[in-house]
Amino acid sequence: MSTKHEMSVPTAVRILRISQFCQEFMPIIPIIILIYTHKGITVGDFFLIQGIFRLAAFLFEIPSGYLSDRFSRRHVLILGAIIHVVACAELALAYGFWQIILGEALFGIAGALFSGTFEAYTYDLLKRNHTQKHFLKEMGSISTWAATASFIATIIGPQIYQFTGGNGPPLFWITGGFGLLQTILLFMVPELTEVVRKKQKNKSAFMDAIGITYNTMKNPKLRNLIIFPALFAAFTITLFWMVQTIMGLSHIPVWLFGFYVGFNHFARIFSAKYAYKVCNKFGEMTTSMLSILTLTIGITMGFVALYAPNMTIVYIAIAIMACTPAIQKMNSLQYNTLIHHDIESNERGTVLSTRAMVSTLLGAAMLSVTKYLYDYFGAEITLLTLLFATVLLMISLKQTRKYLCCIKQPQKTK
Repeated sequence: MSTKHEMSVPTAVRILRISQFCQEFMPIIPIIILIYTHKGITVGDFFLIQGIFRLAAFLFEIPSGYLSDRFSRRHVLILGAIIHVVACAELALAYGFWQIILGEALFGIAGALFSGTFEAYTYDLLKRNHTQKHFLKEMGSISTWAATASFIATIIGPQIYQFTGGNGPPLFWITGGFGLLQTILLFMVPELTEVVRKKQKNKSAFMDAIGITYNTMKNPKLRNLIIFPALFAAFTITLFWMVQTIMGLSHIPVWLFGFYVGFNHFARIFSAKYAYKVCNKFGEMTTSMLSILTLTIGITMGFVALYAPNMTIVYIAIAIMACTPAIQKMNSLQYNTLIHHDIESNERGTVLSTRAMVSTLLGAAMLSVTKYLYDYFGAEITLLTLLFATVLLMISLKQTRKYLCCIKQPQKTK
């Protein structure tokens, strides 16, 4: 439990909201493909680099989660924030394929340090005053702050890009500046010493981490609650990056790129804010089905944008396409909450990193396939493949369906 001299839980949660605002304030995102192509890579290279970014995150997921359980979640978050700042500085100065890969790999490592640890920290912070049952609502609020930051950054990013004459470094320095502010904020939040995992007898740290991961994926309920949202996230991140590609092929002015990506972040605000209410109203299964339906609409709008007879329809189709990947935030919050209620505190970071590892691996695989499809067959075949591949989501959801009836109290993953 916290001492009387430690920061209160509500105050710490408020600081976490602001820190997430700082982390997600990234004005580089809406025109990142334009910046990177000016730095000497192709559009196909971009998809491959995004796959490598996820591979770097994949390699650090389990170690970061276990470190947060075994030693300090707060310190892992601080390290992730520092690496995020270093990545911004490296990419501001980078040119060419390999230098960009280095920066993106650093971003991937920073993301891995945050992915499971931030949620684990938030959930167990709420447990301090017995409010963990409101986790979905609180994470929705934190995600709303993050999505708001993304929305604002997305609107101003292209304007700064054009004002600086297509020069990318200022945008990376701004991103790094907000990352530095996030680092300072994370130094302020309290330690959660009560959830530190004790060293296991006759078992090394490596084998202990592998054991938690193995038991997590062996557990049929946790396995299915991890795989479906991970697969869904792989589809939505691919569709998100396809939006910029379709905008380029449809001859959308660069100054509008930020507004279209802004539509996505604005939709993410609502997706995060109302995730709690939607899941309560429609139930877990119906909410999941609505997520898949929304995704298929977004993919279909890509075809409409490419073949529409006039620009009015193109603008509308791309707006819809840009908004639909935002449903991933609701899907993620929904399934993460189910997972949280079914795991123990001293394993939480490692279990959530296992979840992130699966999601990262599937995302890397899908983006790598997208690079091949786009380079050799073009945007139409890429979209068509995505559309037909959604059957995989239906199969995965069918396997998950029996675990969506109720939320059990925390139990061991073994």
